Amino acid sequence: MSELNFQEGLIIENRDHAIFMEIDFKSEDLDAIKDAISGLLARQRSYISRFSDSGLQVVVAFGRDVWTKLSGNKESAPELVDFKELGYGMAKATQRDMFVHINSHSHRINFSVAQDLVKLFKGLVTIEEEVHGFRWLEARDLSGFVDGTENPKGAKDRQDVVVINDGIDAGGSYVIAQKWVHSLEQFNHFDLETQEGVFGRHKESDIEMDDEAKPVGAHTERVVIDEDGEELEIVRHSLPYGYASGEKGLYFLAYSAELSRFVKMLARMFGDEDEHFDRMLSYTHAVTGSFLYVPSLDQLEEIGAA
Repeated sequence: MSELNFQEGLIIENRDHAIFMEIDFKSEDLDAIKDAISGLLARQRSYISRFSDSGLQVVVAFGRDVWTKLSGNKESAPELVDFKELGYGMAKATQRDMFVHINSHSHRINFSVAQDLVKLFKGLVTIEEEVHGFRWLEARDLSGFVDGTENPKGAKDRQDVVVINDGIDAGGSYVIAQKWVHSLEQFNHFDLETQEGVFGRHKESDIEMDDEAKPVGAHTERVVIDEDGEELEIVRHSLPYGYASGEKGLYFLAYSAELSRFVKMLARMFGDEDEHFDRMLSYTHAVTGSFLYVPSLDQLEEIGAA
């Protein structure tokens, strides 16, 4: 196995457009499913070759049960568990079998890859969610606050955060995928001071508040966690989505070499430690939620060869 042969989409900077696909299998035909996965990877290589300036990357991930069946290795992805509902339904659990993150500078390229996926997996899967995300003005969420400020900068730092370094899963990663629906009308009723208190950041400058000025429950106060003097980091690939006349929100997507980092952040967001909920929950809630494993390219090739 080559060292850290990971799916490159884990560490790239967010492109302008993405399609997030949450998928469940309805067939037990593992050979057909493996063929479809191999076909999808081949289509990705073809598009990258033909449209090299698109910045296309496709990341493929799997839930616990499916990954065990596909890999045939119960020791792989030892941290992987099913997502559980949080906050009395404020974060739904809709654990999926498979997740695909299609990311590029071109929506037409993303859409073409998504169409190919549907054809390749026809009769094998149900597409439970298909969300089309976009980079909004100044990389802000639709709330008006910049999203992803805490992300590690540069490919090397991002790789250190998201890619498993050794063992049978070297080159793999873990992912959390959630579709959050915003009530922007409610949020926009808040005055500026209250809005900034929700995030613990100043809206225009994107400067984080001093700790003593930050209210308990501010989003940054909840999810910025220090352990032994080191901040627990993840790499966010979240993007806004929605319709001007209808539902809108944020598709939250993040990668990490340790699934436990997600668990710790969620525990603080939903008051498991001190009964203080994240103030962000005053205007948004998650309608889907999955934990999944992102195999290394070596592991995916082994699946295709099996």
